[in-house]
Amino acid sequence: MAKKKAEMVEQLLAVIDKEQLHKFIRKECNNDSQFQDRFLALGAGSIFKPKSDSYSSRINKLIIKYGGRYKYVEYRDTFGFNREVSRILEEGEEAMDKGQWEQAIAVLTGFANSCDDIINCGDDSAGELGALVAGCLEGWRRFCRKEVPEEVKKEVFSIAVSRFEDRHLKGWDWWWDWIQIAIDLAETPEQQQRVIKALDAIQPDSDNWTSKYYVQTAKSYRLKLIAKSGSLEEQRDYMYKNMDNPEFRRKLLQMAWDEENYDEVLRIAKDGELHDAQWLGLVSEWCEWMMKVYRKKNDTANILKLARYFFFTKGGLSGGEFSMENMYDLMKSLIPSENWENMVESLLSEATAKRDFNSILYIYTQEEMWDRYMDYLRKNPSISNLDKAPKEIRKLYKDEFIKMYEQGVRRFFNVASSRSAYKEGVDLLRNLIKYDGETEAKAIVAEQKKRTPRRPALLDELSKL
Repeated sequence: MAKKKAEMVEQLLAVIDKEQLHKFIRKECNNDSQFQDRFLALGAGSIFKPKSDSYSSRINKLIIKYGGRYKYVEYRDTFGFNREVSRILEEGEEAMDKGQWEQAIAVLTGFANSCDDIINCGDDSAGELGALVAGCLEGWRRFCRKEVPEEVKKEVFSIAVSRFEDRHLKGWDWWWDWIQIAIDLAETPEQQQRVIKALDAIQPDSDNWTSKYYVQTAKSYRLKLIAKSGSLEEQRDYMYKNMDNPEFRRKLLQMAWDEENYDEVLRIAKDGELHDAQWLGLVSEWCEWMMKVYRKKNDTANILKLARYFFFTKGGLSGGEFSMENMYDLMKSLIPSENWENMVESLLSEATAKRDFNSILYIYTQEEMWDRYMDYLRKNPSISNLDKAPKEIRKLYKDEFIKMYEQGVRRFFNVASSRSAYKEGVDLLRNLIKYDGETEAKAIVAEQKKRTPRRPALLDELSKL
């Protein structure tokens, strides 16, 4: 339908009288201010000097239009709002494609001036408002990729640095787009010094995570500037001086590893372990690098030390080179068989002290310590623990296991009082039957059917068993 109407428009334009067209445009401009704004935009840069305020004003009118009486753009309206506001960005793109730099800057500046209003004007659950802000910054980045006169480049550079210095969009990652744009355009030593000054102005103002994130991110952008104008050695030197930045430490570790400088890998990783002691995720990452070196050097003592560390720290995670499973197998492969039993008891002792029941049960299973596993279940007979028990337990201690599971199901039904709970109870009965406890399951069903007062929802769910 849209294509057909577009063809009809073309047909009409081919035959319509010029005076009729002028009359129509005047009438629509008088009756529709938004149409008037879009029409006048055709003359920006040629007849009229383009002004950023006119584009901000158009966006503001659209916010009012879609915001309604409460001046808040509801979720259902954000898509239409996005489409209309995006047309303004498209005008900037068209101006760029035509080399109309002054108009393009006016569009993007006016749009940038409204970014805070856009992101805060409504419900952005669908991401339509944020997409507009992102589109504006992408427009500026696209501008940077164009072949533009030197004076225009300088103007855009100044805009980008000023926006960054003024903390425009701070609190969003879009704030950093301004400094990236400035870095892309910084060609002269004076421009580069201004970027450095803007980045160095970001200093820690507290010990919280956000403050540290800003400082580290500023250093990352400083490195990008060095990479643009400096040598590899200058980049490396800067990273060494700022190894508190995890991104730099990772790069230096990889560089040292690629150069087969394993002693340097160890030095950098151990320094990270000390520096980032309060951040367990980073400590684990640096220890992984140490493990790579120790395995490369066949350093058994240190391999065992780190394998034990990873066995406990990665206990809740499965898969991967440093998983609990892989680390347990690694320890077992390195320790002589006659010493393995002592190692197992040592691991169990540490796990018990840490109340790390996941590791305890894993060891019981690997070493087939079924008597100790069953003793744990006797002390912790929850349905969850029983369901996780290996099939060997259910086979060796069949009668006792079924009795424990039966008691657990009875306890569950004693407190169940909703249809969803009854459904869960019926699932537990299915499990009990699967464990060869059909007789016990039937007894529980009979008991539940006799409960008073009668529970129709319970009876209905039981009938589905």
